[in-house]
Amino acid sequence: MRPKKNNGIDRRDFLEITSKTAVGIGLTSLPFITSSCSENIATKTTQGACYHDCPDRCSWKVTTTNNKVVGFEASQNPYTAGKLCNKMEAFPNDVTYHPNRILTPLKRTGLKGKGEFEKISWEQAISEVASKLQSIIEEKGGESILPYSFGGNQGKVQGKAIPNRFFAHIGASQLERTICGNAAVEGILATNGQTTGVLPEDCVHSRFIILWGTNPVLSNQHLWPFIQKAKDNGATIVVVDPFKSATAEKADWHVQPYPGTDTALALGLMHVILKENLHDQEYVDLYTIGIEELTEHVQQYDPISVSQITGLEKETIISLAKTYAQSAPSLIRVLIGMEHQVNGASAFRAVAMLPALTGAWRHFGGGLMHMTYELFGASLNWESINLPKELANRETRSINMIELGKVLTSKDLNLGVDALFVFNSNPAVTTPNQNLILKGLEREDLLTIVSEHFITDTARYADYVFPATSVLENWDILDSWGSAYININEPAIEPLGESKPNSEFFRLLAREMGFSESYLYESDIDIVKKTLHSDHEYLKGITFESLRKTGGQRLNLPDKWMPHAKGNFKTKTGKCHFYDENIEPSLPTYIPKEYNKTDKENYPLHLLTIKTPKHLLNSSHANIDHILKKEGEPYLEVNPDDASYRNIADGDELKVYNQRGRVFITARISNKVQQGIVCMPQGFWPSLFKGGSSANALTDHLLTDMGRGGAIQEVKVEIIKA
Repeated sequence: MRPKKNNGIDRRDFLEITSKTAVGIGLTSLPFITSSCSENIATKTTQGACYHDCPDRCSWKVTTTNNKVVGFEASQNPYTAGKLCNKMEAFPNDVTYHPNRILTPLKRTGLKGKGEFEKISWEQAISEVASKLQSIIEEKGGESILPYSFGGNQGKVQGKAIPNRFFAHIGASQLERTICGNAAVEGILATNGQTTGVLPEDCVHSRFIILWGTNPVLSNQHLWPFIQKAKDNGATIVVVDPFKSATAEKADWHVQPYPGTDTALALGLMHVILKENLHDQEYVDLYTIGIEELTEHVQQYDPISVSQITGLEKETIISLAKTYAQSAPSLIRVLIGMEHQVNGASAFRAVAMLPALTGAWRHFGGGLMHMTYELFGASLNWESINLPKELANRETRSINMIELGKVLTSKDLNLGVDALFVFNSNPAVTTPNQNLILKGLEREDLLTIVSEHFITDTARYADYVFPATSVLENWDILDSWGSAYININEPAIEPLGESKPNSEFFRLLAREMGFSESYLYESDIDIVKKTLHSDHEYLKGITFESLRKTGGQRLNLPDKWMPHAKGNFKTKTGKCHFYDENIEPSLPTYIPKEYNKTDKENYPLHLLTIKTPKHLLNSSHANIDHILKKEGEPYLEVNPDDASYRNIADGDELKVYNQRGRVFITARISNKVQQGIVCMPQGFWPSLFKGGSSANALTDHLLTDMGRGGAIQEVKVEIIKA
């Protein structure tokens, strides 16, 4: 916990990213429509967009007849190219019309965690929750209430606007939503002052592409065709990843360092580039600061030393450095993957220096590709979403979401949480130290309120569950953190059952609690319209009505987006910072995670928990039977040498364990991981695993070096036959 001034939405808060054949759902797979009189049939088409935590932000169109979805397909957004990803092709049936969807408010009747509820009315549910909250506020103060939300819905209305106002109004604790993205952003900001570099489509002009800690074949599917086009045009594709991912299997070159050593590798590349005089001296002189300090600093990261740290051959380090520096245009693509380590921000900080050192920014298609959210931060009217001035400067305590288990189980009165609101999130699955979180959720004195589509593993512990609308049933506006397209989402159908948007839930609660402030009751459609009311050049020609007609539109950016061809970094000096005396340490430095002797002896294997599932999106869709069938049984990837040492065969049932928990999972013997490393998929619900635990039962709530992100890949385990 730390004090924090609530001053609206900052840059980090914005994080919350081939073929013309439309992938859609045929009429036969959706609710069957009949009508005895053809003249009574009312058909319409509405535009919308995917709300998931993904860089692609697909645009779609929904066809309805008499308030029933009869068609669902990608729109012709040029970036997503008329194709939805495999995770979303059947979304209406998977979520909106799913038979297990929650359609009425529920009140707990059994023990917490049993998932036993009774149906109650909205009036009763809102009345009881409002009364309980008022009692907590009167007795303990507003800070004893904690909202917990993240990327389950990245819409600005359903994820931020009204919910943020409600919690600020009652003086609730603030949630540091840092589990994903913050360390990466902090690192790149320290070097470049902004994260927006090369735009996704422009990678087709690149001739040497390093995909560093990212797996676009699965997690950035609409970028992959552009990378393939670059390859067809002669580009070399390199993947830097400790796991042999689906993308690594398709690359020209897979560089496989030990987990958590990316900072050392990047500094080692700079050592070679400077020693071989392969840097762009003119660019360095004009547009960077700290080259002398950097040159001295990287002397300790010679190829032999870096080889010992990363496990790579020194020849691999030298060859990668030389080939990268001598190729143009050269591009490094980073996303989130390498931030989940104690050196997370340092890794991004160091990698972000490479394009300036080599002058890659001079070339169209050259430089660094990361996030794009700043484009929307500059162009949209954020006054419609930010906290109003009456609330913007209120000071309340701040709690890091990664430490939820620690906070819920703490006996420290200063950390006390008496009410937990969960929406757009499933922390029992997605947050580290799972068993500690579940222990906290079991508290009978903790009022837990969840807004959801399904009885998730978190909702099973709720006192009240409220039925949330799906994205097909509410207004929203969606920017993107991985492309330059803006979307509105128009409701295609009326809400099913008694479901209501998150925004309406908080409006009803505010009204029941007697609040009269107008900012709590602004309508969703007004927020959407006001957000687009901007005279910024990027929004020229983009209006509420144009988006309703066309779906996603690209921001009006220059044809050749080259933000740092002539410097123009957004640092305080306007230059790329190799060195910054105001940051500790002043240069990125590899500082490994230290494990005590007992942990090293008892848990000798390094565990990676990563997004390897093909059909899940974080924890979303992990309860849908046909998706789980397509996904297949989850496996623990085990190196042959580690398996042989433990007499483990392919297909054996394993117990993976450490001091925090254990997970039962099937062994898959492969060379996708190096000796000493095992890999487990994340996103599966613990209730669906034997033993009731999934990957986060083993992870810890460690924080990164900068950005207070989650160092969830710093995990040691042992494995035995179950």
